[in-house]
Amino acid sequence: MVESLIAILLTAIAIVALMPMQDNAIKTMSRSDYMGRAEGIMQSELESQENQIMNSPVATAFNTVCIVGIVNKPPVTVSGLAGVTGDVTFNIKTTTTLPTANSCMVNVNVTWTGNATGIKSSVIASRLII
Repeated sequence: MVESLIAILLTAIAIVALMPMQDNAIKTMSRSDYMGRAEGIMQSELESQENQIMNSPVATAFNTVCIVGIVNKPPVTVSGLAGVTGDVTFNIKTTTTLPTANSCMVNVNVTWTGNATGIKSSVIASRLII
């Protein structure tokens, strides 16, 4: 009988001790989920820009293929549905520069609600001439 009460008491103490950790676990889980979604969007945008630059017709002037400047794409909601629990809107900013005469550097920055810094990556692409 006493052993049962001690076991119940120890179990209750363990549960109470673990409860404060749950909030940190939920925050970490949502952050990694958002970063994974943002990385997919960012990689898709980088590959799209690189494909457009590399596969442009040779007769087209390079400065019309690689347009220098900053482009803010329309916000992306991953599920495509409004009001879905856990969904967030991602903002995409693409910056294009010409580091050399025949190459184009594309920087993509993806941010989301609650993270103004977001994640960034870049790619250098040149025209594919066959």
